[in-house]
Amino acid sequence: MPKRKSIGFFTIYLSRKYYLNEVSVDGKISSKFHRRFGLWKQYISQILRTGNCISLLSTPFTITEASFWNTNHFEDLVKYVFWTFNKSFLLRLLATVDDQKLPVLLRCRELLLAYPVAYKEPEPADANDELRFCYLKHGSMKKYEYYTAVTALDEQNRREFLLAVEKRITAITNPLPEIPRTKPADPVPPTMAESPKPNPVTSTFPEMLCPIDDDSAFTQRFIEGKMEEAGCSFKLFSPVAQLANGKNPYGFNGSAAAMIDFFYQHHYFKKEYNLEQIFEAYLRYSGNSIGKFRSFLSEFRNDRQYKVLSSKLKALKITKLQ
Repeated sequence: MPKRKSIGFFTIYLSRKYYLNEVSVDGKISSKFHRRFGLWKQYISQILRTGNCISLLSTPFTITEASFWNTNHFEDLVKYVFWTFNKSFLLRLLATVDDQKLPVLLRCRELLLAYPVAYKEPEPADANDELRFCYLKHGSMKKYEYYTAVTALDEQNRREFLLAVEKRITAITNPLPEIPRTKPADPVPPTMAESPKPNPVTSTFPEMLCPIDDDSAFTQRFIEGKMEEAGCSFKLFSPVAQLANGKNPYGFNGSAAAMIDFFYQHHYFKKEYNLEQIFEAYLRYSGNSIGKFRSFLSEFRNDRQYKVLSSKLKALKITKLQ
């Protein structure tokens, strides 16, 4: 095992100087008195009271509504900033979700699924010295209750924001049909009335999952982790790059089928949804598509990749949910 490279003196000096860095939200700035003397409990309390955010990097981040939706900035905000802004700013962000274009929403969702919390562990293999020191700071601060409040608020804000993004993606990709306004029809005798057609299922894929510890996002992360452990070569909850002929790469359809069918059989989805509804919600959610979908549903258990991954998932001895 290669020896871990030591962190340089000047990096440590810089990281200690900016042990916690306040991220201004809408131009608000709090006093630096407590930071100057290393009184982190008081400093964090002041930042939370102000409604600002927190970073462990020395980089001077700022947040406004406009910059938040810039995906180039958003990527850094997801990875390196604790979302400790207050409820009022969160509501303003949620009010602008409907104004965003689908590619922006899909990218935001992809990043939030990959980073449900800031400084997600383990640290990246390509992390530079400062980021490595940030992970050391993060690890040492976890024992303090006042720091736990930071991570809890960060996760809560991300979860609410992600839910709003997912609902908007569903509304764009699977809009409900408009009902024309017409005059009331003459009453139809009961014997001639047609059977009412069931309403289309509009639930998002996460809403179909049985929550583990009251958190469907945790269920999804668990499924993702088990698929990776089984050797799945695709990130199934992100749009897959199609081939030149417009088809999915070999193995993708079978991989998606193995994931959904296996966890469906193990009761990780709510009982009111059938397999077809779950497949359709998954495709809307991930931004993917499967050609000749009806034929696929009737034949996917014969797919070679489906059989390989299903066998590997069984070998993991995953517990069924009650």
